[in-house]
Amino acid sequence: MAHPSYVILLRRTALTLGVVLTLSACDDGSGGGTPGFPNVSSTTINGTVSSGAQPAVPISGATVSLYRAQAGAPDLIAQAVTDGNGQFVVPLPNANGDDVFYAVARKTGAIELAAVISPAIPSTLIINELTTVATAYAMAQFLDNGVIVGPGLSLKIAAGMADNLVTSATGTTSPVIRSSPNGDETNTQRELATLANILAACTQNYPNACAALFALTPSSGGAASTTIFEAIANIARNPAAHVAPLFALGDALHTFAPSLTAEQGPLSATPLQKLEAWTVAVKVNGTGSTACPFGGPANIAFDAQGYAWITNNVVQGTPNSANCMVVLRPDGRPADGAGGTVVSPVFGGGIKGQGFGVTVDTRGHIWAGNFGWGTCPDCIPTGSVSEFTVTGIPLSPAAGYVGGTDRIQGTVSDQRNNIWMASYENNAVVVFPNGNPSSSFPLFIDGSVHPFDIAIDDDGSGWVSYTGSSVVSKFTLGANALVKQFTSALDADSNPKGIALDSQGTLWVAAGKQSAVYAFTDSGRRLGSFTGGGIDGPWGLTVDAGDHVWVANFGRDLNLGTTYNIAELCGGRGCGRGVKAGAPLSPPSGYTLPSGGSPVLLHDGTPLYGAGAPPSYKPLMRLTSVTPDMAGNLWAANNWKPDGLNDLLLNPGGDGIVIFVGLATPTKAPARGRPRLPS
Repeated sequence: MAHPSYVILLRRTALTLGVVLTLSACDDGSGGGTPGFPNVSSTTINGTVSSGAQPAVPISGATVSLYRAQAGAPDLIAQAVTDGNGQFVVPLPNANGDDVFYAVARKTGAIELAAVISPAIPSTLIINELTTVATAYAMAQFLDNGVIVGPGLSLKIAAGMADNLVTSATGTTSPVIRSSPNGDETNTQRELATLANILAACTQNYPNACAALFALTPSSGGAASTTIFEAIANIARNPAAHVAPLFALGDALHTFAPSLTAEQGPLSATPLQKLEAWTVAVKVNGTGSTACPFGGPANIAFDAQGYAWITNNVVQGTPNSANCMVVLRPDGRPADGAGGTVVSPVFGGGIKGQGFGVTVDTRGHIWAGNFGWGTCPDCIPTGSVSEFTVTGIPLSPAAGYVGGTDRIQGTVSDQRNNIWMASYENNAVVVFPNGNPSSSFPLFIDGSVHPFDIAIDDDGSGWVSYTGSSVVSKFTLGANALVKQFTSALDADSNPKGIALDSQGTLWVAAGKQSAVYAFTDSGRRLGSFTGGGIDGPWGLTVDAGDHVWVANFGRDLNLGTTYNIAELCGGRGCGRGVKAGAPLSPPSGYTLPSGGSPVLLHDGTPLYGAGAPPSYKPLMRLTSVTPDMAGNLWAANNWKPDGLNDLLLNPGGDGIVIFVGLATPTKAPARGRPRLPS
């Protein structure tokens, strides 16, 4: 559901305008606005409101409204009524790149269809069930009673993700979804069509279609849906509910194609294609250069513009260190330098086999830890940390900063730009005061072994997980040294890695070998360990601004016949209706990304394991991290290839990033301290 802070604004707006829709016009940095999004120019929109695709049925007499979103009630820009062919014409006046627009087509009864107009304003516009599905998912965290309210940059990011799903100018799935690494390598294009078919049966008044749909899609408060748009928005916000009966509703009408087959539905006997939840995901695997393909992406930090800085472990197809870092725009495309922004990939500054550590300090500088993999002649055996400006200029020397560092994993900036690092190999916690490597604090070393991840609280204190000792320790910064406050134990050999704090100061810990997630109070008292929701060999985790805990599962065994997943737990605030902290919110399978039936391909078109090797049908791989962006999209890092037996030594690095659209609560970036909503 939409976050409570946004819902207050949404409901206040709804009192004024009633029900509306979604879309956004954005700027690529070439002249005003937010970098990464194209400018908006004046145009006349020639549109059509229709139902279905093969054939499309025009909807006459529908009122189409275009709005500009703003802090208060949306501003009505233009309005028209469709003719007998479902057609309309509306003018869109001059606008700057920061304006956010949205439109809705409504007709008496249940018909309420939407289409996002973004990133560029098209001269033609189709509003149908498919555009409505894309709108509902991309704007899921900003919708309430059909009204969209949220921070400008967050809405722009969401609009860009909607454009990844459906092209509003044609009312069809986008080229991103129709082609590799999506297409039938994932089930997304077929799932979008199936959801649109469910809505179309209601639009076209098939017997009992609307009543059944509305009964299966209640709001979080339990009230049945009353419009098509409301129904699909509720599915997007509660994707694990009523999966099988909703899927059955898609049999009434097969107008959008290709759709999911029975073998790809919730009763499938084929695990890799089985629909477990109505989550919608986009996979991306372009880096901007063939000189730096994705090879084991490990972790992600978002900068203030919403760009994703992604650590890259290895050279694709080898176990040896990569010397580059990937940067993606908010829509998942490689950063291209528009408006003076960074160009992906980034080289230099000592990058060599980046690990789990990446952070953005208060100056906007990006820091990434180097672990150093494999046996390549120029690998840095002792590890280092690299520093870059937000435009990708290296500030660290060719060998990186080396100061007591030995295979760095977790790397985090606190609120005063002190850079904390987990120096895995020499069992040390390293701090560069104010980011100055020449005046680092003395290494902190006690009996705990293999520090892995670090989480900073609002008061500047820091937690560290020790994967070799199965403990977590809390530290404060003294005048010139780290001061340990206490150490808290997990169960023996639980192998903790990723850690994160929620809004209450509760520390959540991924325990890989035990397949559990632990929680500790800010004073170190253990609250318990939690399982379920698909937790399987968890590696990294995060907490969004809604206090939902998201768990990246690496898997404990070879998992040759099963899928990988993300698990969701209730965080420290609880989740209402008697749901307590630690309770699983995802289904027993977790949130998966099923195959659409085609083998997974790398960005260059070769099979995941190389020419002549057995094919893989697992687009979601062994995960090391999940990270929410400012629009609530959840980015998952495909760190390791799925079939561990085949590639332990030869071909380990996973491919690309999988983005679950609108699944999480929007979360402020850069992340420092406890999670907060964007503003």
